[in-house]
Amino acid sequence: MSVNPIDKLECQLESLIEGAFLRLFRRTIDARDIAVLLLRAIEDNAGVPNSLRERPAAPDHFQIQMNPANIRDFLAEYPDFSQRLARLIVDLSEESGFLLSANPTVQLLANHKLTALEVTIAAKHYRSTRGQTARMQPVNASVEQGAAQNPALHISDARVIPLVKSVVNVGRERYNDIVIADGYISRHHLQLRKRFGFYSLFDVNSRGGTRVNDNNVAEHRLQNGDVIAIGRTTLVYTDDNEQLAGGGTTQILQSG
Repeated sequence: MSVNPIDKLECQLESLIEGAFLRLFRRTIDARDIAVLLLRAIEDNAGVPNSLRERPAAPDHFQIQMNPANIRDFLAEYPDFSQRLARLIVDLSEESGFLLSANPTVQLLANHKLTALEVTIAAKHYRSTRGQTARMQPVNASVEQGAAQNPALHISDARVIPLVKSVVNVGRERYNDIVIADGYISRHHLQLRKRFGFYSLFDVNSRGGTRVNDNNVAEHRLQNGDVIAIGRTTLVYTDDNEQLAGGGTTQILQSG
C-alpha cells in the first residue's frame, strides 16, 4: 500500500527538522497543517498538461505568510528554513504525481494580521523549461455534455455543501474544505477532484477506508446518488444532470 503523501511529508518534517524548530511547530502550526496547505497550493495552481499521458506541472514559487515572530524564531534556529521547505515541496510533488520543471523557491513574508496558529500559502509558476506554463482553469460544466450540474454533498449531520472548487479536501482536520467531527474519520481522509466536468473521489490512504455504494474504493468517479461512507458518517453526492449512480469509474480495493 502506498504512503499518503501528507503522512510522508509529516514524517520528513519530524525527521529533518528537530529540536527547537519542531517544538516551535507544536506551539504554533502543526506539521500536517503545513503539508495540507502545501498540497492544496500545488493542486490549485497546477499547470495543464499537453496530453493525458503527461503529468500536470507543479508551481515552482511559493509565498508563505506567517506571523513575524514565527518567522524570526524559525530563522534564528534554522537559517535555511526556506531551503528545507523547498526540499519538502519537491518530495510532496513527486509523491502526488506532479511534475516540477524547476527547483521550487520559497519566500517567507511577515504578516502582522496572522496569529501564531495561522499560515497562508500562495503558489505560482515562475520558471518553466517550456518558457511558460498555463494555469489550470476551472472546468465550465455548462458547456460539457453530461458534466456535473450544481454538484453537492449531503452529509448525515444535515449539512448540504455545494461543490464549487476544483479540489475539495474532506476530513477531521480543521484546514480541510469540509470538516467532519467524526473520531473514526482520518484527519485528511479523502479528496474530490474536478476533471473535465466531473468529480472523482480519492481515498488518501485513510485508516478506516472509504466505501461508495457499499464497495471499498481507492478512487471513484462520482455519479448522482452515490452514497459515500467514511467512519460513522454518510455523505450522498448529488448533481442536477439526472444521471443514475453506477456509471462511474471505480478502483475497488480487494480485501485480504
